[in-house]
Amino acid sequence: MANQSEKLYWLISAPKTADDTFAVLNRATQPDHLSVNYKFNVPNELKVGTLDSLMALSDDLHKVDTYVENVTRKVANHLFDLLDAKSSDTKVDASSLTVNGTTIDAYLTNFRWDEAKFQTTLHLKALVAVIQAQVGKLDEEVKAKFSEFTALAHAIAALERSIGGNLMVRDLSGVVKPEHVKSTEYMETLFVVIPRYAYKDWLSSYERLTALVVPRSSQLIAEEPEYGLYNVIVFRKVLDDFKNAARERKFIVREFKYDPNQSIVGDKKKLEAEREKTKVNLIRWCKTNFAEAFVAWVHLKAIRVFVESVLRYGLPTNFQAMLAFPLKGKQRKLRTVLAQLYGHLSKKSVFSNKGGDDEHEQGAEDFFPYVSLDVDLDLRARNTF
Repeated sequence: MANQSEKLYWLISAPKTADDTFAVLNRATQPDHLSVNYKFNVPNELKVGTLDSLMALSDDLHKVDTYVENVTRKVANHLFDLLDAKSSDTKVDASSLTVNGTTIDAYLTNFRWDEAKFQTTLHLKALVAVIQAQVGKLDEEVKAKFSEFTALAHAIAALERSIGGNLMVRDLSGVVKPEHVKSTEYMETLFVVIPRYAYKDWLSSYERLTALVVPRSSQLIAEEPEYGLYNVIVFRKVLDDFKNAARERKFIVREFKYDPNQSIVGDKKKLEAEREKTKVNLIRWCKTNFAEAFVAWVHLKAIRVFVESVLRYGLPTNFQAMLAFPLKGKQRKLRTVLAQLYGHLSKKSVFSNKGGDDEHEQGAEDFFPYVSLDVDLDLRARNTF
């Protein structure tokens, strides 16, 4: 049993007997400190329906369970990412995930069915549909919200590239000042990037690149190790001719129009403020909706263990669901002890030939004579989006 999560609970069930089923489990596992065990309370009054519908539901439940778990993990990992970004170089732990004011472990190990959210008067198929619809809506919301957040981040990154490049590519709004610009109905100021080795060439030739260039109108505005930025005033009727002539001489005319009311730096600050506000709202949203997804997921586990137990042990319902949390290095020994306790159930199972594929995708080797479902609370373990 390699690479098992350190936060993996086994949700198991076994028929009730004259001797308390939970007490029997504790007596078998405590001497060697194999696991910490909890009763898992599943309502007996869940609506079973027909046997055929129960078998069909069992086939569907694995897919729905996987989907709901993935959405729960997606919201948790989004929250981790947001909180990690706020906590510098230290990763936040699972204590950031809470449900009804308690930790996810405490919620699971003290599970009580929420009748207000999931009414047991509904048939099981309808209950599963309610959970799937609720989580599906949440999934669409998280996709939309984080798509908007990602778009903000991309917009800021694009502005940073504009601000941080050299004079060939950077935004010029932070470089050009009002005194560098003279534009009228007939004239316009252009901004030209000149290699430093070509300054003399530029100054001696720009007035003759085309007609209608204002003499002595060019001055050095900004300078970098490799390039300098010059302005020049030309008549509008020769703008295109001037740009083409400059390009032939390796003088790069930047496509830039000065606007005193526009600043890329200012735009970036506005977007950063919007991003921070959005992040705060997303953290709040993730915390609330993680709890909703997690509650739905645990209720779905309760339905799964109920359905599998009825199919294994028959009606009327008379089983005990339990959580076993294997202690480190004791997983194999715990399975051996459980096999000794419940091995006889394989012969008594109502559907003893029902393979393990519905419970564990890995195959029949994961089939056990008792019902066993994994509940992995290591929500950082897998990236699902």
